[in-house]
Amino acid sequence: MNGNRNALKIQAPNKGAFLWNSEKSASVIERRTMADIQVKNSKDKRKSPTPRIDLTPMVDLGFILITFFIFTTTLSQSHLMDINMPDNTATATPTAFPDTSTVTVILTKNNNAIYYTGAMKASNMQLTPLNRLSELLTEKQQALQTLPASFSKEAHKIHVIIKPGDNSVYANLVTILDQMAINDITYYAIADLSDVEKAEAKKLD
Repeated sequence: MNGNRNALKIQAPNKGAFLWNSEKSASVIERRTMADIQVKNSKDKRKSPTPRIDLTPMVDLGFILITFFIFTTTLSQSHLMDINMPDNTATATPTAFPDTSTVTVILTKNNNAIYYTGAMKASNMQLTPLNRLSELLTEKQQALQTLPASFSKEAHKIHVIIKPGDNSVYANLVTILDQMAINDITYYAIADLSDVEKAEAKKLD
């Protein structure tokens, strides 16, 4: 070994002598080691987790809101329709209707209706499908608007008397009551058929 501490001379069998610089070799090893560590760390580096929202607490909030609305909401209430029915008492005064503006509708079978204007006459009674009745009532309303001013105020408004027949169904009565509301007819009532009307309705139905 020479006085130079940084150099080592090693004799290997069957091989030539070689010189090893410890400082240079250490620096090379150190660089390689640091490079390996950086590469390894770059490979092992994990991606940052994707942010997400935890909706689990919202489930409890949803049930709380549902319970709140159940106890605070008012259920829909049935609304009754006001229907003018004739007075059946013996001392009752018959209701007077203007003949010109009064239309009587008799509900029959097969979704049909018989109607006539004014006083009951067999020649005035006509059979029509129930779905066309709304159109006929509208035409009658428009005709009443052309009456002279000498007629009363009530005569300019249509009056409808609804008389369900024996062969009519309840659904047809509901339908014609809806038409009263759709056509803005404020004067209407439900009455029973007279014997004469029943006899004439059977001829047409």
